[in-house]
Amino acid sequence: MTWLYHIVTPPLLCYFRTTFRAWERPESLGVLPEGGIIFASNHCSNAEGPMMAAYLDKPVRFLAKQELFDRPHSRFFFKGIGSIPVRRGRSDAAALENAVVALKKGHYIGIFPEGTRGDGRTLLEPHTGVIRLALLSGAPIVPIGISGGHLAWPKGRLFPRYGVKVRARFGRPWYVPGPMPGRDYTYDELKELASELLFGRIAPLIDGYEGQVNGQSSP
Repeated sequence: MTWLYHIVTPPLLCYFRTTFRAWERPESLGVLPEGGIIFASNHCSNAEGPMMAAYLDKPVRFLAKQELFDRPHSRFFFKGIGSIPVRRGRSDAAALENAVVALKKGHYIGIFPEGTRGDGRTLLEPHTGVIRLALLSGAPIVPIGISGGHLAWPKGRLFPRYGVKVRARFGRPWYVPGPMPGRDYTYDELKELASELLFGRIAPLIDGYEGQVNGQSSP
C-alpha cells in the first residue's frame, strides 16, 4: 500500500468506528485463512466499505467504480489507498486481472456483489464478477452482512449520522467449487453461484432481512 494509505486510513477508521459505534470486534469474525481473501458484503450506503475494513488486521483493497478515478483529486485519493477501478455494467478483464494478482500476493479484496447501492430493505441481483474472481484466484470468499448502513449514511448525504449503530456479521470462508474437469461454467451457472453467495450466505447475516429482491421474493 502507498504512503497515503498509511497516513489517512488510521484516523479515518477511528472516525468511522466512533461514528458507527463499531469498536468491538465481532465474535463472528473468527480466525481467517492465511493469504488473499475476498470479502463480499451487501451494499446500501457508503458505510459498508469502512465497516468491512474496520475490524481487519490487514488493508483492504476495494473494487471501486471507474467514475471515482475520472477526476484528478478523487483519483489521487482512491488510487493512493489501493482501490482497483472497475467499469460497471460490463465485464472488466483488466480489473479482474489486477484483483487476481493482488489476491495471489496475499492482499485482501473488498467487493460488493450487487455492484451498486440498494435501499437497505431489498437486495439487488448480484453480478458474477465475485465468483469469477474466486475461481481465477483460488481465494476464499468471506461473506459479510452489514446492517444499518442505509440509516447511518443514506444516499445523497455527504457525511454519516453520528451515533447510528451499524453492525457487521461475518460468515464462514467459502471456497467456490470449480466446474467439472474439461468444462467451464456457463453464465447461468455463474449467476446461480453469485445468487448462492448473496442470498444464501450474505442475506442471513443482515439484521431484519425479509427475503426481498427488488421488491420480489428472493430465490
